[in-house]
Amino acid sequence: MTSFGFGLSEIINVPSVFNDKNNTNNTFIDHSGWCVDWRSSQHWMFQMANVLFIVSYSVPTSYYGILFMHSTLIAGFLMLITWAWRIVCAPDVFTWNLCFLFINILQLIYLIYQRRPINFNSELEQVYRSMFKPFKVTRIQFKKLVSEQFAQIVTLHVGEAYAMQNITKTDRLGLLLTGKANVLQDHQFLHPISPCEFLDSPEFESRGSSEDKFKVSVIAATTCRYIFWQRSALEYLFVKETYLATVIATLIAKDITIKLYAMNNKIMTEKGSHLDIRLPSITPALASKDCKLPIVKTLKKQTITSHCPKSPIPAGLLLFIFYQ
Repeated sequence: MTSFGFGLSEIINVPSVFNDKNNTNNTFIDHSGWCVDWRSSQHWMFQMANVLFIVSYSVPTSYYGILFMHSTLIAGFLMLITWAWRIVCAPDVFTWNLCFLFINILQLIYLIYQRRPINFNSELEQVYRSMFKPFKVTRIQFKKLVSEQFAQIVTLHVGEAYAMQNITKTDRLGLLLTGKANVLQDHQFLHPISPCEFLDSPEFESRGSSEDKFKVSVIAATTCRYIFWQRSALEYLFVKETYLATVIATLIAKDITIKLYAMNNKIMTEKGSHLDIRLPSITPALASKDCKLPIVKTLKKQTITSHCPKSPIPAGLLLFIFYQ
């Protein structure tokens, strides 16, 4: 018994906390019921930190609201860290609040980084302001759209072709940045293309297969710069950016309408007056194969016949009928 350095009598004489009633009452607290003895209020730094938390969680969920929320949370966690380190001396409380502080600092830095100014060159800036900004497309989204990962910018000199009739495949979408281009069919001028207009919106919208080719030629009338996207790259981007896909589809539809009305100016009666392609008697005539010859004659300032059967025609395909 003495090999461990003490005797049995020493063990017996050790006071036991389990036999001391006073010690038991002071050491162990009964947690089976409600609190009986409430402590006094915590330090004012603890109270101020919670006030900041209430304020931060009461702001709206706008960008500036979230920015204010994280800033206020940072101030609140700083108060709790100081309270835990200087007042209650609790290392676990200090450590947890320090982690929360770092998380909110990183969130605040990320929010500020997202609002950094994004500038484009003059050509792309004009495209963004006139076409995409009215649809609330952010600069970050537009930057992704025109990045080298998805798009390329090319220069065309006078007489160079963007697309050749019956040769070039319709596997891309081009947008004219500067200059002027002309659309020709069998060396006959159809309509011009100005900056901030698509070069091949009808072909892109109405493509049936991967082997489809242009029915017209697109030739640079002046030195031009254009940006183009491969169809596969756009489809990959639109899977991630669904809102951007909706905006592009809307812009293409608008561009087709502009080109359609430009072609409408070529439809004239023998008296020299223009016909409105929206009229019920005109649209079925354009859609019918039997009326192909009268349409060609109409473009030569002859009268359109009205004996063709009525049939609906998609607006996106109507421009192709003019081209053919």
